Parts: sequence; structure tokens; C-alpha cells
Amino acid sequence: MGKTLKDLFLALLNATLILVALCLFLLLMVVNKANSLTETFAEHLQIVAPLQESVQNTGAEIAALRADLAELKDQSGDVSSATMTRIQGRMEMMEARLNDMQGSLEDLRGAPERLLNQAIEKAGDQAVITATRIRGCVPAEDIASPTS
Repeated sequence: MGKTLKDLFLALLNATLILVALCLFLLLMVVNKANSLTETFAEHLQIVAPLQESVQNTGAEIAALRADLAELKDQSGDVSSATMTRIQGRMEMMEARLNDMQGSLEDLRGAPERLLNQAIEKAGDQAVITATRIRGCVPAEDIASPTS
């Protein structure tokens, strides 16, 4: 009886240690996946940074062009008011597009956090679905017995 209890305790301890090792391994895999996703998002942000700098430089150039046109308008009477109005209208359109681009870049800057949260939620959903499938498993003989 004592040997049986000892063997039963050792089997239980062995199974528990195997489950703990499996859980630690799965946790390590999840952490590694999250780290790789974070690194990928960081790389994408580094790609977007020069684009944002370029948009900001373009905005500064448009502002300087607007100042030059205002100065030209004050200095010269040769440029017709219709031409100046058309140029100013086009500059305003360019500024509006530039503002839209800056808004899009801001959205991209916030995208990694949203995408990472979405990836974590999706992984959690998949884990729940997998656990549900495993929980619903029954031995093959139990499935075959109702038909006989």
C-alpha cells in the first residue's frame, strides 16, 4: 500500500512538473511572439519617421512660399489679382493636403499600439477556441458506441 501511494505521488508530481514546463514553454512562445511584433512595429515606425520629417519640411516650404508671394504682391503691381488669387487658392489646397497627410501620419504613429492590442486579443480568442476544442474531445470508442 505504501509503495502504491509513493508511486501515485511520484506520478502526480511528474505530471504536474510536465504541465508546468509546458505552460512555461507556451508562455515563452507568447512573449517571444509579442516581442517580435513590437520589433516589427518599431521598424515600421522608423520607416514612417523620414516621411513625417519630409511632410514637415514641405509645410515649412509652403509657409515660406506664402510669405514670398505676399511680399511679391506688396512689391509688384505687375502680377494681376486674379493670378494671385489663383496661386493662393492652390497654396491653400496644398496646405489642406499637407494637413491631411500629417493626420494620416499621426494615425500611423498610433497604429502599432492598436495593432498589438488587436493581435493579443486575437491570440487570446484563438487560445480560448483551442481550449474549448480540447475540452470537447472524447475518446474514439465513446463516439462509436451510440451508433452500435
